[in-house]
Amino acid sequence: MSNFALRRNKFAVGNVDVYNLIIDDVDQFEAFEESVEDIDYSQFTSFAATISQISDNKKPPPRGKRRKIKGIDNAGEMRTKNLRLYYLVVKDQGYTICIGGYKKTQKKDIKRLKRLQKDILVQIKKYGKFEIKE
Repeated sequence: MSNFALRRNKFAVGNVDVYNLIIDDVDQFEAFEESVEDIDYSQFTSFAATISQISDNKKPPPRGKRRKIKGIDNAGEMRTKNLRLYYLVVKDQGYTICIGGYKKTQKKDIKRLKRLQKDILVQIKKYGKFEIKE
């Protein structure tokens, strides 16, 4: 099983903690940001604004821009034309975890998210809270 940790998302400036998932020392959200093409970067910045709103406990994006993911409890997706922001809410721990993806890999990304959720819950049950990295 992978080694998980969390890092507070740089766009989360409010009271609600929004985290990036770190898997084996690789920050998944930052890796996603680095992979976004210049042509899609304006779409990425809309995710940054959304994360900031969530951390400020303000209204979430409208229903047309977000949805719950069927088959994965406490998981959702926010979308732009080409990009996806997936999030898992781990209520017991107070975590909202963000992972990025692409429309063209959406089915694969959702399968990965489902697998990650299981692994995350197993690790929390086994070891308790995640390490929060700076």
